[in-house]
Amino acid sequence: MFRRLRETEPDRLSLRLSKTLQPFTVVPWGALAMWYLGVPIAVGAPIIVVQDNNYTAVIKRLESAGFKQSVPNRVPPSEIIENHPNPQQVLEEINAGYEHLDRSCAGFDYPNGEPTEKGLQLYLFPNMFAHSFQDDSPRPLTEAKDGAPRKRFETYGNLCYPLEQTLLESFVKTAIDEETEKGFSAWGESLRSWVSLMTGRNFGRIHEANFGPIDRRVTKRLGSGKEIPVDMRVNPI
Repeated sequence: MFRRLRETEPDRLSLRLSKTLQPFTVVPWGALAMWYLGVPIAVGAPIIVVQDNNYTAVIKRLESAGFKQSVPNRVPPSEIIENHPNPQQVLEEINAGYEHLDRSCAGFDYPNGEPTEKGLQLYLFPNMFAHSFQDDSPRPLTEAKDGAPRKRFETYGNLCYPLEQTLLESFVKTAIDEETEKGFSAWGESLRSWVSLMTGRNFGRIHEANFGPIDRRVTKRLGSGKEIPVDMRVNPI
């Protein structure tokens, strides 16, 4: 899997939010958290998690800082939606997959002052949704089953980035909650795919370690005469 080295400094969006919400503990989640760990992922709307007993106070702090509560904006680009016979139906179908998430968070539009933040939205979750904290506050260390301390967060003042195991536990528990409530979770399906990729022997990590990388070229139809003439290792076919 492709991966960068873990970051050594907070990202700009998370740092800005942690300063706005000082002294409340802020935990980046979703794409922000994965980006910090080195996952090559694009960050869209920032997502943060706060302690349950601070959730209402954090909402008020954000509003006083110029953030305006709003609904998530998932409208597809105009070039995609403009020729569709029923654009509203498309949007409703998109939002239907986020019903559990939308009910569990507060969404905000960023203030208009900073050009780099124009059009950005922020999603705020309580810990009861994201399961980031094991107790009232995120402890940097926790004791593993073998008694050895295990680091759970990388902290920068009141900004706490969840490390790999902490973030994965959070995602899994959130997917389980959604499946328990709705009977289906897109996150749960993604998790099953990831487990198959990591542990399966017909494809994925183990198969490629034994037999080499699978040819994933995106090319023209076989037999069209326009196929790429080399494989993934640039060997002639």
